[in-house]
Formats: sequence, C-alpha cells, structure tokens
Amino acid sequence: MKIPIVVHVVNYAPDPFEISDEKIKSQIEVLNKDFRKLNDDWQKTPNIFIDLVADIQIEFYLATTAPDGTPTTGIIRNESDLISGDGKSLDPNPVIEDLPLYFTEKGGQDAWPKDKYLNIWIADFIDRNGEIGFAGYANPPGSDYRIDGVVIDPRVFGLLPPLDENHTLGRTATHEIGHWLNLIHTYGKNGACENTPENGDYVDDTPSQFASSHGKPTFPRVSCGSIDMTMNYMDYSDDDSMYMFTKGQKERMWALFAQGGLRRKLFENCRLN
Repeated sequence: MKIPIVVHVVNYAPDPFEISDEKIKSQIEVLNKDFRKLNDDWQKTPNIFIDLVADIQIEFYLATTAPDGTPTTGIIRNESDLISGDGKSLDPNPVIEDLPLYFTEKGGQDAWPKDKYLNIWIADFIDRNGEIGFAGYANPPGSDYRIDGVVIDPRVFGLLPPLDENHTLGRTATHEIGHWLNLIHTYGKNGACENTPENGDYVDDTPSQFASSHGKPTFPRVSCGSIDMTMNYMDYSDDDSMYMFTKGQKERMWALFAQGGLRRKLFENCRLN
C-alpha cells in the first residue's frame, strides 16, 4: 500500500528555517525504510525481540495530484507567525476553529482530504527557553477531517539541517505516523504497568513497560517483570536507539483498512492508484 503525503510547511515568519525540498524528500526515504523494514539498524534488535520485527508493508510518496486534479509537488509553503502549538489544545474536545494552524485563512494551511492523503504540517514549536517544546504530535484515526494528520517541528524532520542533536534520523515522523495509524505508546499510561487493557497499547507482543524511555537506554532494562522494548518506534528513545515495529503493531495498523475500519476509504483510494 502506498499513501500520498502532502507536506504543509508553515514556516515561522519572524525567524524562518531553511526547509528545503531535499530535506522533505529525505524524510520520505526514512519513512519508507522504517515502515518496510529496510532500515539497516533493525538488525541491532536484541535476540529476544528479533523474530517480532515487522515489515509493515506501507510506503509513502509525495502527492503528485492535488484534490482538484491539478499536478502538485506535494509540498505547500507559506510563512506565518503561527507555531505548532497553534494546532494543539489541552482541551480533549477543542473547538476546531480555534486551532489556526489548520486554516489557510488564519495563517495556517487547510488539510487535504483524509481519505486520499496523509497531511503533515511542519511548524516550529519553540518554548519560552527557545527549545523544542514538542517534537511532534498526531491527530489519530477518527479526528475531525480538518485536523487529520501529524504536526512536526522542522528540527526533527528529515536528515538535513536544521536538526536537533537527538533527532537526526527522522524517527519522530515514524513515531507520529504510527499514532496516525492507531498505535499507542508501548509504555503504560499514568505511570502504570499494563495491568488492565486501558493502561496498555492493545498489542500482545510488546512487553508491559512502566514508563517511557529517553536518551539511549542500556539493554536490558527491566520493568513490570519483563525486558522493556526500548528500541520500539513507539517509545521515546533517541532516534539512533529506536528501530523497529512489531508484528502485533502491524496487525493493529492494518485493522484500520479492513471493512468498517477508520481508514478504509483511504485504503480503497490508495489501492486504486
């Protein structure tokens, strides 16, 4: 399955980044390696997990046709005083119109139809200390059509500068698109082991894990009575310390495309292309 991507570059006008076409294309290459198990580093997976590593059999490409049928590069650019925080709300049921990142008339960019494209917004997220506040976030299956997609800071996107020192391999996009495809973090919610279904990721072959990983975890690390899968894309390790999805995660992603699944129409449109 091949999914077309539209990249909405909403560059911060007061201090814009150099976000080249080549930087964006390098991210697409990363996604295709990570989701097809073509990344060389998957072979670093410890023996205890090596048989679980999955080829997700999903690929991505920059869209070549816009919703109106005209040719496109799949990259849409504007400059604005908006940042990625303008697409996120602490309210679990936000008023969509109050999220200007997703509206061209408010300085952001309108989403393309979610049943035909994966929308990626590149937008700066500076905090009060001038650091990255959020590397990225996803609006998962079932989100309002106007916000369906993922938002990523330019300093964690692709393989070319500007890049944050811990995010040099493009794995933030891999992680966030995992959320877009209905994956949940591999660690338990609310500082708990997966002692109830609500605390876990609904995937049987990812071990129960107490908390998120950060930096470059030393293997083996044990919590919840088992070895943590810190190298899974759905944890929070540095880019060079995450390099695999599991077969169970693949099954959960592909369930979206089954009859009645939340991304069935996307599957049907992509299958025809």
